[in-house]
Amino acid sequence: MTTATHHPLALAVALALSSSLAHAANLPEYRGEDVVVTATRQAQPLDKTLSDVTVIDRDEIEQAGADSLATLLARQPGVQISNNGGAGKTTSVYLRGANANQTLVLVDGVRIVSATEGTTSIQSIPLEQIDHIEIVRGPASSLYGADAIGGVIQVFTKKGEGPASFTANLGVGDRGTLQAGVGVSGKTGNTAYALSVSQDQTRGFSASNANNPSFNPDRDGDANTAYSANVTQTWAPGQELTVRLFQSFDRSDFDNFGNTDPNLQDVVKTRLTGQSVESKNALTDAWTSTVRYARSQDRSETFTNGNFAQHDSLFTTTQDDVLWQNDIKTGVGSFLAGASYTRQKVESSQPLDRTSRYGQAAFAGYQGEFGRNLLQASMRHDDDSQFGGKTTGQASYGFKLDGGWLLRAGYGTGFKAPTFNDLYYPFVSFAPFPGSYSGNPNLKPETSHNGEVEVRWTGQGSHASLVAFRNRIDNLIDLVTDGAGNMTSVNVNRANIDGVTLAAGTSIWYGIDLNGTATFQNPENLETGKWLDRRARQTATISASRAFGPVTLGAEWQAVGRRFDDPANLVPLHGYAVANLFANYEVSRDWSLNARVNNVANRDYELARGYNTGGLGWFFGARYAPK
Repeated sequence: MTTATHHPLALAVALALSSSLAHAANLPEYRGEDVVVTATRQAQPLDKTLSDVTVIDRDEIEQAGADSLATLLARQPGVQISNNGGAGKTTSVYLRGANANQTLVLVDGVRIVSATEGTTSIQSIPLEQIDHIEIVRGPASSLYGADAIGGVIQVFTKKGEGPASFTANLGVGDRGTLQAGVGVSGKTGNTAYALSVSQDQTRGFSASNANNPSFNPDRDGDANTAYSANVTQTWAPGQELTVRLFQSFDRSDFDNFGNTDPNLQDVVKTRLTGQSVESKNALTDAWTSTVRYARSQDRSETFTNGNFAQHDSLFTTTQDDVLWQNDIKTGVGSFLAGASYTRQKVESSQPLDRTSRYGQAAFAGYQGEFGRNLLQASMRHDDDSQFGGKTTGQASYGFKLDGGWLLRAGYGTGFKAPTFNDLYYPFVSFAPFPGSYSGNPNLKPETSHNGEVEVRWTGQGSHASLVAFRNRIDNLIDLVTDGAGNMTSVNVNRANIDGVTLAAGTSIWYGIDLNGTATFQNPENLETGKWLDRRARQTATISASRAFGPVTLGAEWQAVGRRFDDPANLVPLHGYAVANLFANYEVSRDWSLNARVNNVANRDYELARGYNTGGLGWFFGARYAPK
């Protein structure tokens, strides 16, 4: 499918957004109470946030059925994904056209990241463990430091509140898919608690196809076991101590080069761990101090040719973080001031010249409201043991108009630190291919400069927004190849990503809830004039649902334009459009059933060259959740 093929659908989405906007203009102003944290590191109303933010709530997560976190994210504006062949396989998330390792992923405020690859194994975070998700588009290094060039995706696990309650879910789907989970949460006296355990498994399908030199037609299944726990003790008014635990164990089959025997499995085992202890203390009515220690680990172990006695490769990142944050409310706005210390340690089956690094940072922020005027600013200085100091900043201004309209403009800078692989990976031959790869300890951080403007409207049960952005990225790290095929990491490239995202939602005729998004962007390598790999210039989604008493029926459409699988733009990935159907039935106050059919037309498409997608699939589940 070519880019031109997708223009009608993209136009349809734009018309749907325009229709929603026109309808919304006749509705009264919406006084929402939705609160976000990620955009400023402080809780603030969503309708006053001066950032491009999306919140995915628990209802939308449950509606997703057996889908993955990445698939759910891909339905949001400005988000694209690639995947190497199904559940548990290597997955990349591209936020506003930035590279996958230029988006920061947090779980309850804690980074769980591979310092060798520079990405988070997002495929190993099961949806059942998630309470809600916040997506902040645009650079956020002035609040979070390195890696937030494209933005921040923060996953929040479940927490305890209200009377004690027990939840359970069970679901089955095609290809032997099974989901099960149990949880308990509540608050007893001054102790709030939540515990959730989940198990997901599937026999899967062949991860690769004939376009892949590693093609093996066997099934490549996946199994994931995870838990999260959260306990908060209020030991005095305004004084809280919180312990959070998260762990995910994933075992996923893949197709390794040279192994065509379906009886000899190739497996990657991934473990993600996040642990934190946090003390939040109200020192005065206006001043709250938070101190947190967190340890996270990303461990990836590969076994090939059916040999599980000895791994072929091992990469483990252990990260320790200490944070001190102060939130101060005054008559002229809210202030933020803090400091952090981070230490990363890497264990690798490939010997590296250096296996640890540390960084320290100081940051400050402000948000204020003066009549119709909204202000937001932040600044941060990072000092890293490898690349030295880096200062980043962000400033935004918003103006509120009558009827729920908001105009805003912002500018921010960001940076990404080189990974351990970029810097120190040893001179390794890629047998049976000629050549080798080696790291470069002289690399500089990648940097970005981003400007954006937005027109936003919120009304009773409706919303609409249009965001225009331009992100200039310098010192891009890329591989340079000599005549013998030897590759080395160097700072050679510059990229420019400009575009527009639209999003709207409202209720139209006969109680139909309609939502639509569209993204038009130009992710370009300025050195070569080529498209950035695996990123389309147009994407669009539409969803519609209607309640018939206790039954809700809905449909979704998603379209992605053509892309290229390689930086040289020699390997095309055709555009695609898929349709999904879903249904929910509220059996009683506490019991519900949900069903989902994905890719109802059984479209054949690739998210990465040589790797399959699932085609037509179904899922049916039951959930018990007292209300």
